[in-house]
Amino acid sequence: MATTARPASALEELNLTATKPRSLWGDAWRRLRRNKAAMLGITVVLLYVLVALAAPWLAPKNPVTQTSNNSLRPPIWVTDNPNRQPNPEHILGTDTNGRDILSRLIFATRVSLIVGVVPQIIIVVIGVGIGLVAGFRGGWVDNLLMRLTEIVASFPDLLFIITLTVAFRETLFGKAFNGLLLIFTALAVVGWTSLARLVRGQVLSLKEKEFVEAAKALGIPTSRILVRHILPNTLAPIIVAVSFSIPSLILAEAILTFLGVGMRPSVDPANPLPTSLGQMMTDGFNNLSSGPWMLLFPVLMLSTLVISFTFLGDGLRDALDPRDAGR
Repeated sequence: MATTARPASALEELNLTATKPRSLWGDAWRRLRRNKAAMLGITVVLLYVLVALAAPWLAPKNPVTQTSNNSLRPPIWVTDNPNRQPNPEHILGTDTNGRDILSRLIFATRVSLIVGVVPQIIIVVIGVGIGLVAGFRGGWVDNLLMRLTEIVASFPDLLFIITLTVAFRETLFGKAFNGLLLIFTALAVVGWTSLARLVRGQVLSLKEKEFVEAAKALGIPTSRILVRHILPNTLAPIIVAVSFSIPSLILAEAILTFLGVGMRPSVDPANPLPTSLGQMMTDGFNNLSSGPWMLLFPVLMLSTLVISFTFLGDGLRDALDPRDAGR
C-alpha cells in the first residue's frame, strides 16, 4: 500500500520546531535585561563613567581655580538672599573659596570610580588566588591560609583602615597620588577575606566533580585545572560579590576623607584628580549654615552612584543564580 509523503511544513504543523540552546551567560543577560532596576543601575553607572572620562571637556571651569573675588555663590535658582546673588557662570554655585561646584563634582566622579575599581582589582587577585589554592590543595595549606584569613577578618574593617592611613599618612607612600595609593592599599588589605572564603567554598564543591577528576586522571597540571576548569565555574559568584563590593569601597573612601584621613585636596590646576566627593562633603559640612548646597550636591552624587551599583549587584545576583535558571 502506497504511503503519502508528508508535506515539508509537517514539523511546523506538529509544533516540533527546534529550539536553539542558550549559553549560561546568554541566559543570564536575558534575565538581567528584564530587571528594570538593574538596567537603570547600568545606565547610571555608564553615565558616571562617561562623565569621568570626559571631565576635562565637560567641566565649565577648572576645579581648583578660584574666582576673582573668592566669594561663596548659591546655585542659579536660589535668589532669596539679596546680599548673595547667583552667578550665571556657576550653575551649581561656588564654594567658600570661589571654586565652581559643578566642575568639582565632575572631577570628583573620577576619584570615586577609581577607588571603586583599583582596590577591587587587588582584592580579586588576592582573594581569588588564596581561595583557589586553599580549596584545591586542602590539608595544611588550607588550614594555614584560612587561619591567615580569619586573623585579617577579625579586625574591624573601618578601624583597621583608619589605623593604616594614619600610620603611613605622612610617609612618601602616604603622600603619593594625593594619598590615593595608601587608600587603595588599606582598602585592599581588609577587603579580600570575604572573597577568599567565597571562592574556597566554591572550589571545595567543584573539585569533587567528575570533570575535575577526569582532568586529574589525564595528568593535566594543577595550575591548568584551576585556571581552565575550576575558575570559570566560580566566575558567577565572583562577579556578584565584586558588584556589591564596589559601592562599599566608594563609600569607605568618602567616609575616610570626611574624617580627615583620606584623600588630600590638591591645588594644582593640572592635577587630573584634584578632589573627591568625601572632600567636598567635608567642605560642605564645615559651611553648612552659609552654603548648604555645598553638602547637598556631593551627597546626592555619592548616593546615586552607590545605589546604582547596588541595583546592578541585585540584578546580577538574580541573573546568575542557578536556582532561577528555569525562569
